[in-house]
Amino acid sequence: MILYWLVRCLSFLLQRIPLAISYTAASLAADLTFLLWRRGRANMTDNMARVLEAGASHLQARTLARRALRNYAKYLVDFLRISNLTPNEITERVTFNQWAPFDEALAGGKGAIFVGLHMGNWDLGSGLLCLKGYALNVVVDTFSNQRLNDFVQGQRSRLGMKIVPREIAARRVLQALRRNEALGILMDRPSPAEVGVPVWFFGHQTFVPGGAATLALRTGARIVPTAMVRLANDRFLGLVDRCIALQPTGNDAEDIRALTQQIMESLEQWVRQYPDQWFMFRRMWPERVAAPVPAGV
Repeated sequence: MILYWLVRCLSFLLQRIPLAISYTAASLAADLTFLLWRRGRANMTDNMARVLEAGASHLQARTLARRALRNYAKYLVDFLRISNLTPNEITERVTFNQWAPFDEALAGGKGAIFVGLHMGNWDLGSGLLCLKGYALNVVVDTFSNQRLNDFVQGQRSRLGMKIVPREIAARRVLQALRRNEALGILMDRPSPAEVGVPVWFFGHQTFVPGGAATLALRTGARIVPTAMVRLANDRFLGLVDRCIALQPTGNDAEDIRALTQQIMESLEQWVRQYPDQWFMFRRMWPERVAAPVPAGV
């Protein structure tokens, strides 16, 4: 309950403070959190060490991780200010590099699955899609605190999204795809090996959910990988890759693995280009990166 009222108070304040000041305060809070949050700092630094080119130092990975946390704090500012946003403000701050893959995916008549990562500001990107007339269903995690959950999902509903709680998603996402609507799924949820799909991501094996690939293969829905990144002027650019469809071979496990690998390869390009926009606070890969050997040893 304390967390709920803290979030509501922050939302009230941030809607009345100039955005530039809010961003500055958020960056300072992120630096303090990075200093005190030992486990999160270690996980983020390890993830960034995988993303960086071979030979990058621990300091470079740590610096990139801190920048990512600052950008995440700015994302939270934007999220808590959603109630103040007008449609015009969204269209002024957010754009996409192309729209054709979205329309191509839906032209098949079997729905579309827009897949992405926790990058930039996925909520504002989804909001623009809704403003452009796309019926977008998003699968979300449910918070244990009901009042906090209602507030968080209410913010997304204000942007036009149809909220699908993960625990009841199976039936509702199938219904949405049958209506030729779009489904939004974030892929970067590291999974245990026994339930996840094995993929290569930045040259190392990890395990991610196979839900998007399974749905696409079962329903015929096409997949469009996307990412939303913050630009230097605090506007946002949506990056859209090609429309992906895989012809089933009859080997379900291999088809799911192959399609999931295609998705992750597409998403990898944007993490490589904008690593400080990727917000991953859990360890993405099963094993830690070996600690660098100090100079002179």
